[in-house]
Amino acid sequence: MMREDTTFKKLRVIESLRFGLVPEYYIDQLTIGFDQIKDVTEKILRKCESFLPVGFQVCGEYGCGKSHTLSVMRYIARKEGFFTFKVEVDGEGISLSNPSKLLNILFLSIQDNDIYSDYPLVSLFLKALLLKNGSFEKLKRFETIQKYLNVITALAEVGLLDEYSYFIESLLTCSDEVSATDVNEMLSSALRYSGYSNLKLKTLISRKVDERYFNFIEALAGIATLVVAAGYKGLMVTIDEYEVERIKNPSNYKMVQDMLYVIGRYLSGGLNIPRAPLCIIFSAINQGGEKGDPDITRYISKTPENMFEVTKWSESQKIELLKKLHVLYCETYQLWSEFSLSTGENLTKLIESKLPNSESRQIRSIIKWYLTLLDLQYGPPGIRR
Repeated sequence: MMREDTTFKKLRVIESLRFGLVPEYYIDQLTIGFDQIKDVTEKILRKCESFLPVGFQVCGEYGCGKSHTLSVMRYIARKEGFFTFKVEVDGEGISLSNPSKLLNILFLSIQDNDIYSDYPLVSLFLKALLLKNGSFEKLKRFETIQKYLNVITALAEVGLLDEYSYFIESLLTCSDEVSATDVNEMLSSALRYSGYSNLKLKTLISRKVDERYFNFIEALAGIATLVVAAGYKGLMVTIDEYEVERIKNPSNYKMVQDMLYVIGRYLSGGLNIPRAPLCIIFSAINQGGEKGDPDITRYISKTPENMFEVTKWSESQKIELLKKLHVLYCETYQLWSEFSLSTGENLTKLIESKLPNSESRQIRSIIKWYLTLLDLQYGPPGIRR
């Protein structure tokens, strides 16, 4: 039975790889340089675990695999007991210049943490209430988060939490579907005779321009403290494709810099916001012949230790990947076949000539073409000689 389960799992991996996707549960075995990324990530996590917020930058040339590196870092963080959020900015609708939308998209990635609930943030508050661990009292340092905790506690006590969880979750996640005014009117009516009628909620991000960047980092710090109160070790947030902020909407870039400045001040202890087990990791393209983005370096990753450069793959690394794929393929379909070095070298050279300016596309194409070659050699999947 164990052999069948393992074979089925490998079949799922190969089917994903045919589309150029690496399943997360196999990411460690198919990531070249995994141990190096693991070492860097664990150093970040140890700092966060001590309630020392960390800013970090993953940088490199276009198409070198920065997004995949962020995926690996989130995978490692979750394996280590951390909570993760992710967002890919587009410089327009999803941008550091729009903290409310940015926070909303971050919260929508919560399902990556295997939380099976229609209202995952409400569930985190409930876990914190049940655990009452050493970090529970630290939630009082975050006024807005504490207000949500009070309301959820009150609704749970009067048996109305299921009825109102949708509205609490929507307001908490900065959704456009509800307003604080509407939710507070419903709460006032629902809790009228319970002794909690004076409880009020507000959105995590203020409408006031001079407050919203401060609100954003305060919200992340509060949620990071909440996840620890709920039994996790901390919160990792990854923000991908930062370079588009410069390109897509230059008129907004001053606001993007304002956000970076506020985040940087928090990370260095310059804001009146409590320290939290939070790490924020940006990915950015190298600029002006230097490592990383100058603004990310200036505000977020101020030291070399807080930067990781993803370099282009060597020929030997590409061959190493193909060898791993060959072993996986043979094990899955119970084949006995030697790896052909000449086939691997010819394939990599062909793909490089067709896609000279994007290494990440090269790697995906190499994976898909190599699996196709193996299928042609040994017959269609499921029909083996």
